[in-house]
Amino acid sequence: MVSWMRPQIKYIAWVAERWMYKILRKTAFIGLPLCLLAIVVYTYSKSPTHDRNWKVEHGVLPEAEINGNELTVKNIRTFTYTPTGEIETPAHQDRKYDIEGLRELWYGISHFHPYGLAHTFLSFGFEDGKYLSVSIEARQEKGEVYHPVTGLMRNYELMFVLADERDVIGVRTHHRGEQVYLYRLEVKPDNIRRMLLLMMQRVNSLSKKAEFYNTLTDNCTTSILKLVEDFSWTDIYMDYRVLLPGYSDQVAYEMGFLNADIPFAELKKRARLNPARSQINDPLFSKKIRGF
Repeated sequence: MVSWMRPQIKYIAWVAERWMYKILRKTAFIGLPLCLLAIVVYTYSKSPTHDRNWKVEHGVLPEAEINGNELTVKNIRTFTYTPTGEIETPAHQDRKYDIEGLRELWYGISHFHPYGLAHTFLSFGFEDGKYLSVSIEARQEKGEVYHPVTGLMRNYELMFVLADERDVIGVRTHHRGEQVYLYRLEVKPDNIRRMLLLMMQRVNSLSKKAEFYNTLTDNCTTSILKLVEDFSWTDIYMDYRVLLPGYSDQVAYEMGFLNADIPFAELKKRARLNPARSQINDPLFSKKIRGF
């Protein structure tokens, strides 16, 4: 290029840039709101459904039947996994539980990413040594990959997974290598039983009518808080430690749901699960993983 032409070309490029900027600035007032409106209309035009080509782990919805003090749970997930965390044997079972024998409620946090990104779950402990885990998840279709942003746009249905602890906990501790913390909640047995019944009602309502998952308002943590009686989850809704579930144990501690006789740092240290304590196929997995 001839040297004397360079200033002219730079000037032409500058003029073109300013011209495009003015056009975009004027049209943005119309174009941007229209784009946002289109996104909102599209999002809220969707309807939740059970009729999709689901991933194997989300393919079967659980149901609960209560007859007196006997709880029968259908379709409890009892998958086994390969060493890399892939599904090896998909399986579901029906199991019975004695509601009067319910003694413990555990709160689990599985850290799968730094900066507070984690999955939370509950586990009900019975006097006879049985445990029933409840994992509230975004129900995904085959080929879908979860992302928090798409979780805001009605892209996933809401699912309550009822599972064996060797499934919900074991796949995370032994196969995925996630840091999992398990806290025993300071809750009276009567309140634990009410919580279990509310959970089962929610399970049955979702089996009859699909609902959408939402990253903020109906995720693994907020869906639990909504079922806690005598507690308004909206009081702490905007607490970043709820929106980032990896920090939610701090909230539980401050609200008196965890053992306040122990400093939080020490309690968290004790709550971290060590996969070396138990093999995933051990019938006593739940007992050993807690260090009992």
